[in-house]
Amino acid sequence: MTRDLTGRTSVVIGGTSGMGRAVVDALLAAGSTVVTTSRDPEGSSAAADLKAAGVRLVRADVTTPDGLDELVEAVPTVDHLVLSAAGLTYRPFRDFPASDAAGTVDGKLLGYWNAVHRLAPALSEHASVVLFSGVASVRPGPGTAAVTAANAGVEGLGRSLAVELAPVRVNVLNPGVFETASWAHMEEKEREEFYAETASSLPVGRIGQPEDAADAVLFLLTNPQVTGTVLDLDGGARLV
Repeated sequence: MTRDLTGRTSVVIGGTSGMGRAVVDALLAAGSTVVTTSRDPEGSSAAADLKAAGVRLVRADVTTPDGLDELVEAVPTVDHLVLSAAGLTYRPFRDFPASDAAGTVDGKLLGYWNAVHRLAPALSEHASVVLFSGVASVRPGPGTAAVTAANAGVEGLGRSLAVELAPVRVNVLNPGVFETASWAHMEEKEREEFYAETASSLPVGRIGQPEDAADAVLFLLTNPQVTGTVLDLDGGARLV
């Protein structure tokens, strides 16, 4: 199976940091032209680095259809589309009214819906799409109700789109705990203890690294026989 993406155009929504940025780097290494997004391209701390690498950075906000106008105009043809962006809120369900949870659901599930809907006319005949869910979809914990609902919805959306957009292939990557800036809200000592405890609980004995996710995304993007699949990349978390 070749991973030579020379001549292909890839769009990564959420490619300025973490797993999304690792995906951008992997796509560049495979020869693809890469476009990624930010709500504030000029204010993004990664803007200069991305531009230096040859990435086109475009303003986009997936929470509204109009927020994708600039991206739609920038990429008339899309061969590979990856959606990894998410604004997630964790809060105990009893203290979490639906009006507050809507931000998480709208930002991820309906945000992904908006992005694929707006870009669908640009998808080439051999195009592929990867959506990111998360391990809470199958192994929820306290305070994850909104995140669990959004991620489970993304997985259902991915399967549905694999049918409706065929022959375009659509798959979902379900990552577990990865060492990314998404845990930066923790104090360093607390974060390191969390990483170590999580790693020791997993069959693989380690937490994920962004490059692990990038490798899995390239597999889903390039394998012509895979569609409608949710690929678990959680180190076996759902088993223990």
